[in-house]
This record gives sequence, C-alpha cells and structure tokens, in this order.
Amino acid sequence: MSKASEDARALVAKTTLVTLATISDDGSPLATLVATADDGAGRPLFFLSGLSEHTKNLKQRPSASVLFVASEHGPSSVMDRLRVTLTGELRWLDGDDAARAKQRFLEHPPDAVQYAALPDFRAATLEVRSIRYVGGFARASPLRLDDYFGYSQTNE
Repeated sequence: MSKASEDARALVAKTTLVTLATISDDGSPLATLVATADDGAGRPLFFLSGLSEHTKNLKQRPSASVLFVASEHGPSSVMDRLRVTLTGELRWLDGDDAARAKQRFLEHPPDAVQYAALPDFRAATLEVRSIRYVGGFARASPLRLDDYFGYSQTNE
C-alpha cells in the first residue's frame, strides 16, 4: 500500500463528519454535512434519515461523493489539509449487514447514539468507484482502488 493510500485510509478511519454530495431531482448538486464511520476496510458507513433531502436524492440516484478533510493543517495554509474524496454509489444495508454497520457506527461518532436509534434512520455504505487524494496544496492525484483497499484487481 502506498503512503498516499495509507494516509487516505487513516483519514477515512478517524473522520466522524463529512460532506456528502448527492444529485437532486432537477440535476443540481446538493452538499450536506453527515456523520460517518469507517467499516474497517476503508469504506464509509452512514446512518441516514429518511426525512433528509440527501436521502431522498440517494433513493432516486445512488451516485454520491464524500469529502473527508483533516482537522489539522500544515504550517503555511488551511489548504495544506489532507483531503480525500470517495466517489461511487450508495448501497442501503439490511439484515446482518445493517446490524454490523450500526454497531460499528455506534463505536465511532461520539453522539451517534442519540440519532442512530431513531426509526427513520437507515444504514448505508458507499461502494467506492474512484478516489481523489489531496496531500496538501497543489498535491492532488487519483488513488488506485487496489492500492487503497489492499487487493489485486484480479481478486475483484
């Protein structure tokens, strides 16, 4: 695994709030702030309310992007912050998958308990199709999925 993939995975694992971008009915983008947890393999987990606009969007079009941003920045600028954007399709989880996701989620964001128990919240994950890594100002590049997830393309 490359250093960039290691840094990206570490950021995804420790981040509890992210920007989720979805596509509205009229085709316009919508960016919202949501809680997240890492599934242990580098994919974000979510508990999303059926009442929220982003959930309505995702039910119509599951395409989404999730932006993770490091809380600390380099010595010269806030633009030196490590950033990772995961893009793919949201997949709703059911049964044992949803139960495992909920357990993992409750261990991660500090205030998850208060809303994860609400009846209109549902577990989901992002099936990652591409990864954009920004290691600081003017240091951006795509990451290979096999490097980030630690598997060979032939094992998919």
